[in-house]
Amino acid sequence: MRLITHIEFLLIQFAPLFRQFQDFWNWFLNEHSAETYTAYTIYYFDQAYFENDFEERNNSINQLLYSATFEQQPPDFKYLNHQIHIWIAAHQATETSFETEEESYQTAPVFDLLLSESNSSIQTVTPEPMANDPMQANILAALQANQYDNEYKFQIIGGYLQRSPAIWFSQETDTNAQQRIIRWIPANVGEINTSFTTQFENKFRTPILISKWRMELERRTQGPGEVVTEYAKAIRKLIKRVDTGRNWTEEQKIHSFTKGLRTDLSYAFWPLLVLKDNPTMDMAIELAQRIEDNQRMHLGSTLPVFAPVPVMASAP
Repeated sequence: MRLITHIEFLLIQFAPLFRQFQDFWNWFLNEHSAETYTAYTIYYFDQAYFENDFEERNNSINQLLYSATFEQQPPDFKYLNHQIHIWIAAHQATETSFETEEESYQTAPVFDLLLSESNSSIQTVTPEPMANDPMQANILAALQANQYDNEYKFQIIGGYLQRSPAIWFSQETDTNAQQRIIRWIPANVGEINTSFTTQFENKFRTPILISKWRMELERRTQGPGEVVTEYAKAIRKLIKRVDTGRNWTEEQKIHSFTKGLRTDLSYAFWPLLVLKDNPTMDMAIELAQRIEDNQRMHLGSTLPVFAPVPVMASAP
């Protein structure tokens, strides 16, 4: 990370505050007992806000925290760091144009399809079609269930894409394209630039969309009447969109699942989960399902109430 120069320090010190920083500081002041900021706080906020690399953003946020003062010094900056990541993602999402929202709407189901491929490192999931479109639902179902070969997938995927992805696909498969896309998936390194799966992700899996999916994951909770299996399915899908490299720990996955559990399940859930050695997300889902089934069997009875145990870990 480049260090701030003396000239930059002076420019920042006397420059008017940007709207993004004003929004951030108002939130940080009210929610986390911040007291004062410095020119370095503004500088590192700017670095973090416009940084696409997660580790670089993480480092800038840490520097930001050290540059500010608090009414009461936090014992650990890890939680605040996580909260700032979430705030940036949420704030950027609110600034996202309608076009980007449309792009997310059009591309998310395709990413779910690519993640379900047997040659992917991600475990198989069933892609969900876009709402109210049985034609596209049939295409996705056929690709998934009938196990079409890669050549046929490439032939029909163009009929599924719409708007900006459709325009991109038409341009990139045109005979005059500089690196024409001619196949579904690369068989070797030399075919990466001419394969749909790799180039679609390079084009449309943007930092803005990743931030949007992170925000969706952070805000996702189990709805009234929503069973554990459906809630868990939604959480798994969002995790796979964000963590395509499979770098998340089981604790992070458990956090994403348990933070949104209904209160009646959460009270009974945590005392049982902490008794398990090396718990996994699969174990957590299975336990929540058993508790839910038990509640259904004993409908009307009062389940024992326990104080919930703090969440094990935060998502990155």
